[in-house]
Amino acid sequence: MTSGETITWTTEFLDWLPWIDTVDESGVGTERRAVINATLGTRAGSTYYETLAHDLESVRTRTILFSDIFESEGGIPRSERELAATVTSRINGCVYCASVHARLYGNLSRDRTLVQKLLHEGVATPMPPMQRAVADLSSKLTLDPEDLSAADLAPLRDLGVSDLGILDLIQSASIFANANRLMLTLGEPAGKST
Repeated sequence: MTSGETITWTTEFLDWLPWIDTVDESGVGTERRAVINATLGTRAGSTYYETLAHDLESVRTRTILFSDIFESEGGIPRSERELAATVTSRINGCVYCASVHARLYGNLSRDRTLVQKLLHEGVATPMPPMQRAVADLSSKLTLDPEDLSAADLAPLRDLGVSDLGILDLIQSASIFANANRLMLTLGEPAGKST
């Protein structure tokens, strides 16, 4: 697939095509490349991160924040954080982010059927109570964050989710409100080249 082709909801690996030059395409010297590689770590070489690396301090802060939100101990399981990211991405229309985080959710939860239905039918698709509560909170945060109230947290509390777990979900959905906007503003998804 090439730029401009419509990519549908999927858990397949996708490419992402930026609409601006990556740092390498803009031209960076050897010293700057070493700093970029050290900052990006395993993300070096990713087209998306190579695009974000124009503002290296921002990408450094963002990477730390992402790691803290998705990899922290305690709270709610990582799979539910990935579901929050998937729901947010599905609502915002970010096919690339939805594919990545739906795949992660499916792998972590071992429930690929649920996430496929979510992608293809939308966030209102039937789900078990925990996943429904995660999807509903993520939806509310994405569509109407100013109107969030204690009542929106009640289904999670009724399921035994701690305050830390609820915070994990709020942070997961919230950071994807930002991530989706970056991806959708700076480029577009594309089919994986072979």
